[in-house]
Amino acid sequence: MRILRMAGGLSVVALAAAGSASAQTATIGFDAAFNSAYVWRGLTYTNKPVLQPDVWLSAYGFTGGVWANIEPGAYTGDISENGSDGAGIAEIDGWIEYARSSGNANWKLGWTIYTFDTNNSGFTAFYDTHEFYGQISIGGLPITPTLYAAYDVDKVKGAYIQPSVSYGWKASPSLTINLGALAGIVAGQEVGTDPSANFAKSGLSHVDLSASTSFAAGPLSIAPAFHVQFNHDTFTKVVSPTKPDESVKFWGGITLSWSHGLGAASE
Repeated sequence: MRILRMAGGLSVVALAAAGSASAQTATIGFDAAFNSAYVWRGLTYTNKPVLQPDVWLSAYGFTGGVWANIEPGAYTGDISENGSDGAGIAEIDGWIEYARSSGNANWKLGWTIYTFDTNNSGFTAFYDTHEFYGQISIGGLPITPTLYAAYDVDKVKGAYIQPSVSYGWKASPSLTINLGALAGIVAGQEVGTDPSANFAKSGLSHVDLSASTSFAAGPLSIAPAFHVQFNHDTFTKVVSPTKPDESVKFWGGITLSWSHGLGAASE
């Protein structure tokens, strides 16, 4: 099994950057997510609080960055991406994507490389891999449908598909609650394809219902989020050493974001 950066907030940032690409401006940004657990595509890889920073640069519709998963404590006896290595950086990923808008359609194509070379136990360099991905969202509707798909071309050599919908509920004139629902679908990343397979079998892996919002605090954007996850795959049901067959998992966190325009990008 392996890990992937999949931060929904970054998708919004990248699309926003692409939408202003006509101005040919460059933007630098930094995100710091504080989550109650590290959950990727329904799989629990750290069952304790984690810090996940991401620094990125955007210009001409391209956005690239470096993301990390940091375990602030030694989580011995629990699910930990660092294994017995204790506190510290457990994963470093590099990513680049190109995003554009066409009418009500927002789309992007990207590539991510995942590295675990900082670990001697738990997830190690054996699990290093990379994949290509694409996503399209349709706006201008009461709800926003999105289709995301990724294909691992190195280790697992399989696909993961994620249809989702989101709805912005206006709780007050100044507060919007973003409600989301997604389903994970596995196509070739199951046991038997590779020793580092992500899931037990192909098909439905999990369903996730979420609620989030965001508000400004000076130069920062603050975005809390809460998830209720319904597990279907055998691997997504493993949420802790003492709970290896859980049908439901609750987790959440808060993301702090900052960005700054660097002016017109040179031709």
